[in-house]
Amino acid sequence: MGSRIKIYSLLSGVVFLLSGMAKALDAAAFSAIIAQYGVESLGVAAPVIILAEVLLGLLLAFGIRVRWAAFAGALVLLAFTLIYAYGAIFRSVEDCGCFGAIAALNTSPVFTFARNAILLYLLLAVWQKGKNAESANAGGVAVTMLAVMCMVAFMSGYTYRKAHRSSTAKEYAAQAVENTALKEFISTSKDSTYLVFAFSYSCPHCLNSIENLKQYESFGVVDKVVALAFAADSLAMQRFHSIFNPSFQVKHYPPRQLLRLTDDFPTSYYIKNDTVRLEIRGALPCGYVLQKQLHKKSRKAQKSSLRANP
Repeated sequence: MGSRIKIYSLLSGVVFLLSGMAKALDAAAFSAIIAQYGVESLGVAAPVIILAEVLLGLLLAFGIRVRWAAFAGALVLLAFTLIYAYGAIFRSVEDCGCFGAIAALNTSPVFTFARNAILLYLLLAVWQKGKNAESANAGGVAVTMLAVMCMVAFMSGYTYRKAHRSSTAKEYAAQAVENTALKEFISTSKDSTYLVFAFSYSCPHCLNSIENLKQYESFGVVDKVVALAFAADSLAMQRFHSIFNPSFQVKHYPPRQLLRLTDDFPTSYYIKNDTVRLEIRGALPCGYVLQKQLHKKSRKAQKSSLRANP
């Protein structure tokens, strides 16, 4: 196999690997993008697509069954391009989701089509003239490929399952904000109530909660809403603000710092009298539902107090 074709195979492989691994970082977000094309049930195929991309990338990068991998890659790329064209034209889908959580690489439709055309040319050239690479360390290559596939399978399964768990709420044992990790992110007043919402710009359940979150101040459920988000690229933040026009404060933090608070997104905290009263993991309920829940807990606490002090 000539050096030019080797380079084509390596470049194609790197693109597939980068695409699959980036999607694995947030498989639930990729699933949500698939659902935008009108068939929500197809979102369950997200982990399978991710693993297929990574496998093709590994085969092309290591020069294993390159003609078969290039042909399969060209078919996959052509199918994805046609599906994206349908979404862009008929369903106003702008984000191709090609590179998952790396929003900067998910470019406009024009650049997406141009990039795919170049990649298709590279794959067809490898399919026509490619030859399997000779490796003196076939065992090491096989172990490396297996390790990468296992890592990506775990990542995609974890990020897909975690974001699809149902919403759960638990009552704190009246923990003061000063005694929790929240003290790093918010200063409270004893006579005010707060809703702290920790989220990610790429999490579909987070984004599905935003309209509910906007009700909390306007309906008087809390006095102040504070959203805590991973520091993201300017494109993701601009898109978020243009779509949702949030009326609440959004603070940005590096992942390492925000993960000291929670590793499950979205997670919300209801604070009253400088004390965390409720933690909600998963999609945020509307203000009316949470208000009813809080009133119910308040009545139950009053009844318990009356029984204890007749």
